[in-house]
Amino acid sequence: MDEQAREVIGTSDGIVAEDGSRYAFADHNCFACGRENPIGMGLHIQLGEGTARTEWTAGPDFVGWSDKVHGGIIATLLDEVMAWAPSSFDSWAVTAEMRVRFRSPAMPGERLIATGKVVERRRRIFEVSGEVRGADGRLVAEGGGRYLGASPSEKADLKERYGAAPGTAGE
Repeated sequence: MDEQAREVIGTSDGIVAEDGSRYAFADHNCFACGRENPIGMGLHIQLGEGTARTEWTAGPDFVGWSDKVHGGIIATLLDEVMAWAPSSFDSWAVTAEMRVRFRSPAMPGERLIATGKVVERRRRIFEVSGEVRGADGRLVAEGGGRYLGASPSEKADLKERYGAAPGTAGE
């Protein structure tokens, strides 16, 4: 999964369309990837063909029990890359169903690598798998889910809302 995600076609800051047009997103307040959220994660997602990848280091504000990164934060990291994975299909997807299995704890200050990959597509429904690994390569969490792509009219509204207008995509 990680190898395919390295073939970057865009980021959460901007996407290169099939015709070569570049689309930049206006900043927003998303807890996971928004730059305007002062208490958010500030994720920068790299997009490939049906894939998404990010690296992130949890600070001390994201801990849960026993000084480990909170499981809900790990699930959010996983959900974000899985939701972004359908982007190469010009799809704005939201979580319909998600499963997470935690394999090992993550510690604050540890660099985490999260990847998501579309494994099946049926119309607007995307089956996506994902994983979070520590910098040492160990599996922290894995999961999958169903993500629902926006309808054509919803997609047009979202593009207008988030300012996905031709511009310079962030690489």
